[in-house]
Amino acid sequence: MKFQKIASPIGLLLCVASIAMLLPALVDLAQRNSDSAIFLASALLTGGLGGVLFLGYRGEYSPWNRREGFVFVAASWFAMSFAGALPFVVSKVDMSLADAFFESVSGLTTTGSTVMSGLDQQAPGILLWRALLQWIGGVGIVVFSVFLFPFLKLSGQQLFALESSDTAERAFSRFEEYALRILAMYGLLTLGCTLTYNALGMSFFDAICHAMTTVSSGGYSTSDLSMAKFHSVPILWASTFFMFLAGAPFLVIMMVLSGRRRLFDVQIVWMLWIVAIAVVFIVVAMRLDQETVDFSRFSSIVFTVVSIMTTTGFGYEDYGLWPQAALAVIFLLTLLGGCSGSTAGGFKVSRLMVLIAICGQALRRMLYPNAVRSLKYGSSTVDSENVLDLTAFTALFLMTLAISTLALTLTGNDLQTALTASVTAVSNVGPGMGPIVGPVGNFASLGDADKIILSLGMLLGRLEVMSLVIFFLPRFWVD
Repeated sequence: MKFQKIASPIGLLLCVASIAMLLPALVDLAQRNSDSAIFLASALLTGGLGGVLFLGYRGEYSPWNRREGFVFVAASWFAMSFAGALPFVVSKVDMSLADAFFESVSGLTTTGSTVMSGLDQQAPGILLWRALLQWIGGVGIVVFSVFLFPFLKLSGQQLFALESSDTAERAFSRFEEYALRILAMYGLLTLGCTLTYNALGMSFFDAICHAMTTVSSGGYSTSDLSMAKFHSVPILWASTFFMFLAGAPFLVIMMVLSGRRRLFDVQIVWMLWIVAIAVVFIVVAMRLDQETVDFSRFSSIVFTVVSIMTTTGFGYEDYGLWPQAALAVIFLLTLLGGCSGSTAGGFKVSRLMVLIAICGQALRRMLYPNAVRSLKYGSSTVDSENVLDLTAFTALFLMTLAISTLALTLTGNDLQTALTASVTAVSNVGPGMGPIVGPVGNFASLGDADKIILSLGMLLGRLEVMSLVIFFLPRFWVD
């Protein structure tokens, strides 16, 4: 394996990060905040290192193999996470290395867990930087890298498959065209969400920051109160709409916009049904608990269900005070996640559908052992190789949750904190449950070891577990 071939595109990604750092520098400069110099210095350092890597190894043009692709995907996320942590360490926020790495990873993986408090008093540059990290991470660093590959004579198709859960049939002949359409639609959704938020009462700065963290399914806010800062039911419904779009398959939305199909996808139908059932169940649980559910409360319930299921993690009220039956639903939604091919994390609706189909087929075989039926996902047939991959992913996903939970209990955390923090990290949701990592808490009180464990869990979840676990196979490193 030639690591030199990976160094050059990593360098270009660091250059992208340095350019992004100039935006909060300009915002702080306009506000006459001294952090503008910090962001400028961080941009120069990151861009300088990226430029050295790119220029020093740009001659490595030989074709990549699949193993080198895995290494690049993992290295790109770690490199960008360390680069994203730099402003947190040297700015007025003055974070420790563990805190800064956790905040950066949480941003790039669009998890939304945070160690920061007092957001309403923070400088605008650092708030914008958090939103930018989620916006970049939402569309995927590897998709951004497609535009760098013409300089390196590399193909992005294989690398995107390693990073994304989108297993749908490619609708466009060239991957560069596919990636360009993703970015264009991503930008249009962000613009539309920004204008909507602004029209409904947010300041332009709040609107653009929340739009970036909405369409990325990220959940970082400019306030400790999250969406409760605005006390607006129309904003809740606008946010719900854009979060749902962000949790839907981007390929389907692109094909609808290009006129190639109608707005129908089996994943979207399932997600709608799951949201509807969850909302009804929570409303019934509240009514049985003698709680009033008026339109404002109903709006909050729908908002919370969509926020958790799409792994965005925005908050409006403390759902930790809801009835236990409602909390059980929220926990299950935290595990599930959105659709494949979206910015959402989690287990994914598509995998749940296939698992249910597998269970149904097994039960039918008990009744009709000689019957031969193919396994269906929508109108498509699922072959044995896909079933094997799903089984392996499910096992590794659950093992990751179990190992992370055990590790967090060994560092002194109670079981509720350890379990829900692990789930929210690997599913890239954001808030957990309980007084420490719940919707009104944050992760600042956890130890440095806890934050490193959860940071690795967030990266594992974002890279779909198997793309990192494969590095532990000795045969992976054998030429």
